[in-house]
Amino acid sequence: MAETARVQDVLDAVISTGQAGRQTMDLQLIEDFISAQPGVEGRASVGDVRGNSKVGASSGIVMFTAQWDDGTQRRKQDLVLRYAPSHDARIFYSYDLARQFRVQQAVQGCGVPVPNALWLDADGSQLGVPGYVMEMSAGEAPNPSAFAVGPMAQASPEDRDSMVDQVLGALVAFHGLDYQAKGLGDFAMPAAGATPMEKCINWYWDTWEWIDQPNFSRMVPVRQWLLDNVPVGGETLTHGDSTLHNYMFVGNKLSSVLDWEMSCIGRPENDLALQTVGNELFAAPPESGLPQPPSQAEWVERYVRLGGREPQDLTYYRRLTGYMISIAITSVQRGMPQDVRDAQKGFMDQVWRVIEG
Repeated sequence: MAETARVQDVLDAVISTGQAGRQTMDLQLIEDFISAQPGVEGRASVGDVRGNSKVGASSGIVMFTAQWDDGTQRRKQDLVLRYAPSHDARIFYSYDLARQFRVQQAVQGCGVPVPNALWLDADGSQLGVPGYVMEMSAGEAPNPSAFAVGPMAQASPEDRDSMVDQVLGALVAFHGLDYQAKGLGDFAMPAAGATPMEKCINWYWDTWEWIDQPNFSRMVPVRQWLLDNVPVGGETLTHGDSTLHNYMFVGNKLSSVLDWEMSCIGRPENDLALQTVGNELFAAPPESGLPQPPSQAEWVERYVRLGGREPQDLTYYRRLTGYMISIAITSVQRGMPQDVRDAQKGFMDQVWRVIEG
């Protein structure tokens, strides 16, 4: 159980450090913003503001209950404001909340349960920072160590299998979306590059250059290899952050898929590799007696059985996943005490083994 606790310590430190530097949102501005929306008459009110320490290490999140008059009745609804962090301790160099809003609206009705995105302040002129309001989803999200802690781990083997199939089924539906018809033909990451995959690689690289850590040079050949070996063809829309803690459940039923800030044009293998590498990094030791995640081969087989196409080039996408994870966690570590960073060395060594094969 010590190894499980060590991994959980890494996760808790990443989440708490990512949240620590967030600015406090002015509730008056949130009320003003909602009151100014089409279909809202009179003054909206915001109350019951709360947070959740187990989610949201990247973008800012405020959860609240809003009341407003829609012209026919007084409405009361639980909502979430997701906003761009502006402090230097933020994880990524750049944030584009309008992209998140856009993709959440586009995937409505495609077979993936996604919170309804309601109102956008793209430039922060109303909220003070760029952000958007969406409906709050019911349910509980699995821990990143999904098979060791939380609802998946506590479920019966039959229910756990069903939950995994629902995650993969949502991924199949999302990858099958005609993103061109949804107006997302240009939905690459906002970074330099001739292709969507190059843009994705360079979007992460912008953060690596920005944080400028002592191990900067170690990542240089990794980025170059990724750019030189980009697989060609087979592009779909990707979730981008398909780790299991972004899939919420009510009981054993999938209720919502969250966190769309990394969504972009890519290939299904990107999402599959992130899930399988995450399963491996966050798994409990076999001797712990805790449930074990399916192997990569079984995970892929289930994805294909549910209607996904046969993956190719998974070795490439595993290295890309390691690159993404390493950059994100190294950025978060800037806000951690040295002893906490030292305690994470074993975990980061595992990530580098994924990167360097």
